[in-house]
Amino acid sequence: MKYQCPVCFYDGLPYPPADYHICLCCGTEFGNDDADFSHAQLREMWIESGARWFFREPPVEWNPWVQLVKAGMLEVIPDSQTRVIIDAAFASIGEDADYQKQEVLIAEEFSRTDWEALVISERELAGVEG
Repeated sequence: MKYQCPVCFYDGLPYPPADYHICLCCGTEFGNDDADFSHAQLREMWIESGARWFFREPPVEWNPWVQLVKAGMLEVIPDSQTRVIIDAAFASIGEDADYQKQEVLIAEEFSRTDWEALVISERELAGVEG
């Protein structure tokens, strides 16, 4: 069974976040660090220090900002990381063939709609009906 860290929301903890276990991701020692600081304060300190992986190497394709977004914590993410989040989100869904087909259809429809709007606007400016 895997557990989720209440500080950084990493969902691969091998033990519950208690009894002096340490989060592999943010390094919080439960029962020690959270005795002095709230989970929100610990999260803020982790983010301010760069939201780096704590123990050994992070999992492949791990991204702290995507992890926080998935946990519904968009408001805690620094503005400077917005582009990183968008790129990571598109990379994760970019391999989905159904998504790619839908993306192409949306792009084609958007282009068609833009073209039609442009033609209508030109006609309106020229005073032509139809």
